[in-house]
Amino acid sequence: MRKRLPRLGPDERRLILNCARLRLDGPLLRQTEEILQKPLAWDLILLFAELHSVATLVHHHLKRFERSGLVPPEARKRLLQLSHRAGYQNRQASQAFRELWQVFDGAGVPVIVLKGLSLVELIYGSLGLRQLTKLDLLIPGEMVDTARTLLFRMGYVDRVRYPVQRLYRWLYSQLHLVRPVDFQVELLLHWDVVNRPRIHAIDLRRFWDDATPARISGRGALIPSIVDLVLYLCLQPDKHGYLNSSALHVEDPGGFVFADWTDNRLIRFTDIYEVIQHYHGDIDWEALIDRAKGSGLEGSIYSGLDWVTRLLGPAIPPWVLDRLRPPSPRRARRWIFEALARGPDERPSGTAVGALFRAWWLRRQKRSQLRLIRLLDLLEFIFPRRDELRLRYRLHSKKATGAVYLFHIGKSLFRCTVGFFPWIFCLLNRRRPSAVLPQKTPFQGASRL
Repeated sequence: MRKRLPRLGPDERRLILNCARLRLDGPLLRQTEEILQKPLAWDLILLFAELHSVATLVHHHLKRFERSGLVPPEARKRLLQLSHRAGYQNRQASQAFRELWQVFDGAGVPVIVLKGLSLVELIYGSLGLRQLTKLDLLIPGEMVDTARTLLFRMGYVDRVRYPVQRLYRWLYSQLHLVRPVDFQVELLLHWDVVNRPRIHAIDLRRFWDDATPARISGRGALIPSIVDLVLYLCLQPDKHGYLNSSALHVEDPGGFVFADWTDNRLIRFTDIYEVIQHYHGDIDWEALIDRAKGSGLEGSIYSGLDWVTRLLGPAIPPWVLDRLRPPSPRRARRWIFEALARGPDERPSGTAVGALFRAWWLRRQKRSQLRLIRLLDLLEFIFPRRDELRLRYRLHSKKATGAVYLFHIGKSLFRCTVGFFPWIFCLLNRRRPSAVLPQKTPFQGASRL
């Protein structure tokens, strides 16, 4: 049985949520000072702040209370350590990006910095305020093999070796590489904005055409346009927090996000919030709404913006959420959420199946849970809704939908089958997917950003 996270109390949750932003003033500052005067579980505050990658922001805001004695010395010391470690790691990541940029630029491989380092430098304004775990770069799909060869020459290796590379690339449209030097540099190399099996119609050519130049780590790089950046950031909590769209009605959003079975990370919502605050007067909300609806990602954008508002406060004009359609989760995800959201002593109405599923699910390792969710992603991709299908194949006639639906299912199942049998052969010959290096996380059961 895997180790489960303890439950975070309401005062501890509120303290972390208040500090998970760049500016803390006014009523939030007074509320934070009142919370600090209460007895708090500082070991849990430190654990969850590190796990949700906001320890540097917590340290940044709690420094002002050092002389008041409201923060225990041990907590101050640990937060200082985490802040210094984040600054050091980010400087190493910045150096790695400069090396990558020089090699890619020399080989004529264009690059867009999707998030991470660009957010640290342009939004947070300091290498010590936002912890990085990976470099996220987007390249053209036709240049993936060229980029991979260049990276191998630089000392990067595949994070995980999969026996069927073509199947993996079709499912995830990204390469996860690592350079095992003194400081381990991890790199996610994308060739699509959505890197999981999902029906969508994002115009990648437009994404590239709208990209804007920026100065990243002293190099002239490309970053997504403001609209595309908000859109992309909203996809991250929707992908990792696989039940977020089913939980929009929960009364305690903080309690849900900090529950370990949701696979959420608070920093994903902070990134969205701070980008909106930074570009507040320059965001074309009409263009964002049109882009979300035209790409089939309206539900994900609504979910991301709604969660940001509920967790960190109003940052989006109210009419934007009114214009976006709330996501309609698939039946399987709704059932999983209803089973997991209930207390251990509660049972779904009329049956004990949900309670049994909850007990079974919580006993599994986090990695096993995520594999099952990715399988659910794949099933939703193979058997899409009719409106998703019409969007993907640009169908204007409902009469053609039935034939295209069968074609899509057959094509998807064929690709899975072609990859499935070599995978089984490799497993029988003990050629399992193998990790190059052990993955380090703040907590054994946690996923990475």
